[in-house]
Amino acid sequence: MKIAFVAILAPLGVWAAAPGRPVTFTRDIAAILTKNGCNSAACHGGVKGRGGFKLSAGGLHPKDDYDWIMKGGVYQVLTDQVKGERIARVDLKEPERSLLLTKPWNTTPHGGGRRFERDSEDSRTILRWLQAGAPLGADGPRLARLEIAPALATMAVGGSAQLRVTAHYSDGTKEDASRQVLYAPNDGDVVSVDAAGRVTGKQLGETAVLIRAAGHVASAAVGVIGPPVTGYRKPAANNFIDEFIFRKLERFQIVPSETGSDGEFLRRVCLDLTGTLPPVERTREFLASRDPARREKVIDALLGSPEFADYWTFRFADVFRVAIFANGLTPKWSQKYWEWIRANVESNRPYDEVARERLSAQGYGPASRHFIPYNQLGTPADMMAEEVRVFFGRRLDCAQCHNHPYENWSQDQFWGMAAFFGRMFKMGPIVFDHPETMHLGSKDVNGKMELLHPRTKVPVRPAFLEGRTPAIGAATNPRQDLAAWMTRHPYFAEAAVNRIWGHFFSRGIVDPVDDFRSTNPPTHPELLAALAQDFRSGGHNLRRLMKTITMSRAYQLSSSPNASNRTDRVNYSRSLPRALDAEVLLDAVVAVTGVEETFTTAVTDNSAVGQAPARTRAINLKDPDMYFSRFLELYGRPSRGAIPERSGKPNLAQAMHMLAGATYVERLSGKDSRLARLLGAGASNGDIFEEFYLAALARRPEPEELRDLNQLLAARGDREAGLREFVWALISSREFAENH
Repeated sequence: MKIAFVAILAPLGVWAAAPGRPVTFTRDIAAILTKNGCNSAACHGGVKGRGGFKLSAGGLHPKDDYDWIMKGGVYQVLTDQVKGERIARVDLKEPERSLLLTKPWNTTPHGGGRRFERDSEDSRTILRWLQAGAPLGADGPRLARLEIAPALATMAVGGSAQLRVTAHYSDGTKEDASRQVLYAPNDGDVVSVDAAGRVTGKQLGETAVLIRAAGHVASAAVGVIGPPVTGYRKPAANNFIDEFIFRKLERFQIVPSETGSDGEFLRRVCLDLTGTLPPVERTREFLASRDPARREKVIDALLGSPEFADYWTFRFADVFRVAIFANGLTPKWSQKYWEWIRANVESNRPYDEVARERLSAQGYGPASRHFIPYNQLGTPADMMAEEVRVFFGRRLDCAQCHNHPYENWSQDQFWGMAAFFGRMFKMGPIVFDHPETMHLGSKDVNGKMELLHPRTKVPVRPAFLEGRTPAIGAATNPRQDLAAWMTRHPYFAEAAVNRIWGHFFSRGIVDPVDDFRSTNPPTHPELLAALAQDFRSGGHNLRRLMKTITMSRAYQLSSSPNASNRTDRVNYSRSLPRALDAEVLLDAVVAVTGVEETFTTAVTDNSAVGQAPARTRAINLKDPDMYFSRFLELYGRPSRGAIPERSGKPNLAQAMHMLAGATYVERLSGKDSRLARLLGAGASNGDIFEEFYLAALARRPEPEELRDLNQLLAARGDREAGLREFVWALISSREFAENH
């Protein structure tokens, strides 16, 4: 067999490359320092720098970096004075002897070891810059954003994927920056990533790869998945939420659980929307219904119920910190604040209006009570940090004393925002913003009420995060400008929908719900953006948002896992059981047993000093910190002295309380309890078992459960004692203490 070779000729031309652009500090040198980790928080980007050399974290402040490189020195917190000897990192007479090169080459001892080679492109670029006199240079095109492709990558264990990074500049140009950035996986046990952006799967799981360039950070989601699922069938979507959830699950080959049963749905949605268990008769009706719209009708009924207003007043009173010790030690103040929240919930007032009033509140109005304790003990910095955390979902606290070591928040940004609260003043019970021209005839208060920058000691003018300084009149309330800006900012809607989502799904799309940051990216960024846009276009309507969430198939999935989603905790492939909050659990115990709780303000010599009205539920306490409750303490009721962070983790004290605490034990033998009424009416064992299962779990006992219960009761010998033990076991179970 002969092989024929055919020659194909094609013209080939070579053109001279365009002259290379000059090396600039901001675009090139800062990028090299970022790519090699020199300005990371663990190295010279730390608060005080390292080894006598300071850089801004991630190259966020190139002009400051230039000064440190040219002069050296050690940074000090809360003063602009440089500490110690200043040793420049450049040698313009002998550029190759510059510490900016010899340190990363490790020819001069370097704690960070060798960062790049002498003959590398990074070395040549820095040397060119030094030989040109190390100019700061004129401001040229700025890096505007990083585009990552793919934004979501999947691979098998041992498989790999290539990330491509495109840098977009302010003049509209763009370039491939895949080899000019720093890659770092959030979880190095799941994937590894090399300097060129190739990601390799190490074990099953999901994580984010952070990509850093000078002054910018982006991320790509990465999933290491198992074998393909044979015959994968994506469930039908109820609304746009499901489209995003199920698309990602299919990509990750995670099969969602089946839709939950009617009983499972009813209990879950009643607890989530009203904080209460469904009444037995309502449960019977719902389980018997064949109306195809029954779930939507239940959601609508719950959203319009008084119990909804009760529960969401409690939820926002938690976040807004309504309590006597948090609101000035005067009950009428905290209660007026609570009633203001309830009126907003009852009327379904747009959330942006609520936020604007709370942010700018002054005078003697209910919302102004939030600021009473701050004007006694707190600072403008404290007030601002809380408002940004509540309404923006961001934590700026670390930028109070210095530039944030991990995020792109500067100290100047922090104090510019804090200055909106700098003129707040309290006169008796009145909160107002001190006019710049107002004199009160006191040596402590005068017309120069100013907020000073802690480092420069220069008066700070209010400035938004992007640096814009609004025109604020001498006699106006600066917080009105802040409130208007915050509620229009994209962060506001993102934070609101994420907080609400976290309530219904056990975790936020960004989790914790008030910790948005570059190193904690959302699990479903497109879904978060869609929810925020829908929230804005819907008039910031919280009930509309809650209906959208609860009507989704993702929300209504069963909590029972399957083989593919058993370990999934971030993709909403099933309902994750979550512990009931202390107040909700106590109210549930009361509802099932039928024995009311009495809340007392204090106990002296076994006598109550004060008492809440009869039949008050734990979630309806206007001043919860006034009422002693061992149960609520054990199960994590927060003091509301700060933004609450609840934990549903069980502990030994809870277990002991279940065994011997009054909350459980005394309710088992109450004369007016549910069990006593059933026994008095001559109910059979089967009827009693069913009644309690419906009351506690919104389902009937399974046949095998009934069989076991009857056997245990017969072996006990004492029917009433055995039934009391059954009730105790039921309300002590995890199935009861969790929403699932």
